[in-house]
Amino acid sequence: MKAYISAKEVYVMGRLATIVSVIGTAFASAMAYGFVSAGLGDNPQTAPPSAKPLAFSPAGAKPTLTDTAAFASGPSEPAAPNRFTRRIRDILGSVDLTADEKSDQLWKILESHAREPAIARYLLDSMQFIKPTNKERVIERVEAALHHGAQDDGVKRALINLLSAQFEHDASIAAAAETQLSGNPLVLASLRKAANSNDHATAHQAVLQYSRLGEVQDSLTRLDTARSNGTINASEYVREIGFHLPLIKDPAQQQQLLDRMEDSGLPGQELAELLATTAQLPHALSSLSSASLHTIRRVLADNPPAFAVDLLDLDVLALARYNRWASASSAIANALSGEPIPDLLATLVMLPDADPRALMAVAASPMSEPVMQVLTERGLVNDALQRLDRFESAPGNTAVASGIVADIRAKLTRRSARQSP
Repeated sequence: MKAYISAKEVYVMGRLATIVSVIGTAFASAMAYGFVSAGLGDNPQTAPPSAKPLAFSPAGAKPTLTDTAAFASGPSEPAAPNRFTRRIRDILGSVDLTADEKSDQLWKILESHAREPAIARYLLDSMQFIKPTNKERVIERVEAALHHGAQDDGVKRALINLLSAQFEHDASIAAAAETQLSGNPLVLASLRKAANSNDHATAHQAVLQYSRLGEVQDSLTRLDTARSNGTINASEYVREIGFHLPLIKDPAQQQQLLDRMEDSGLPGQELAELLATTAQLPHALSSLSSASLHTIRRVLADNPPAFAVDLLDLDVLALARYNRWASASSAIANALSGEPIPDLLATLVMLPDADPRALMAVAASPMSEPVMQVLTERGLVNDALQRLDRFESAPGNTAVASGIVADIRAKLTRRSARQSP
């Protein structure tokens, strides 16, 4: 069995943990209470490749110059969106085509629409769901396209993502051995080449994708270089280090990386949010040293998420942000002291200076029932209800806010009644 996981796997699982936290808490709560927040999409500049591609078949022919000539050609005919997307789906879903044939057909369509950025990105993103056995052909196409004029930055990033998606994962072997699987050295070499490009969009995306695929120590070195020459910014640098941190076995190096993160110049709350994500990555609590956990706990404690000054500002993302911070803080404290997480969360939301929205955030999370049980056992139901009164009685309160408070109030009251003799 594989003793540890690759940087890519940690990144993907970390992203999934974050998505579950935001969607499972904020969005589910929003749906329950009748409101949602717009604009919850991945940044196209930093979004990772799609999930593990589908099965693939034998390789196709060698590429020719005509494969990439259209990338440098003049304007192409606009595509009819509905017919176009159906055609892509038909190719992807065909059982009569090998993966290499699907790749060839999609690339041929791309040649005709390379000057239409939205369509080109859609095609390139679609190609991530297949993995031809002839990786060299894909790599040559991507490199030629980058060199010969995919002018739109989004298309360049999509090309890098397609390149990264060719990396083959095998959970049955060690991460170091994964880099030597057939075709993977070609992918990593091409990403290293792209990371040294003079084109910012190309180098930027290649550095990030290499970080999520390559050997950890080499990735850290490249991140340092990219940060120093301006290819990536401080926030990206800190985030990538955070995803590598649980893979570092040496406690001294863990602390060194945490020091770099603290010295990055990021605002305290942004640093705390990134470290909260790190703390909730798979195996983070078991792989990080006690000293590292204490450092992360201190940063989180010194930088709690802030709610809007206006008590009536009930932002779904703010609730999710608080819940992520509180979950990470309590998980670390649990790892260090063994105190139950529901007890720790109940203490956090009932601190004298805690915003009533902190209670609302946790009460709308998957930890709702255990935390309410603790509040009941501690005899704090009335105190909790008084905090909700502060929010509910604020002038100009909305029906939505009142509905949320009423729901939490009912849960607390019912639980308290069941506990009464």
